[in-house]
Amino acid sequence: MKFKILVVVLDLTDKIVELSLNDDNFKDFEDGLQYYTALENEAEIIITRNLKDFKASKIPVMTAGQYLKKIEFGTLCYYVHAALSTVR
Repeated sequence: MKFKILVVVLDLTDKIVELSLNDDNFKDFEDGLQYYTALENEAEIIITRNLKDFKASKIPVMTAGQYLKKIEFGTLCYYVHAALSTVR
């Protein structure tokens, strides 16, 4: 159950299935399900190894490696900002 500490499992609704079936931008049905599940649940980002199939996404899409670099950089920026703030 450690996995569920890191993630939230979202509901797959009839609406999401219908949106996925009727969207020609996603040739792979499962990609459409992932995309519309994220969109309907107001996800901020989609993390996937398959960037090329999400070109029509309205949500930022990145690999796990790209995401980790982003949060590492964001954390670093936070610490640098905090350190500079204490110097003043």
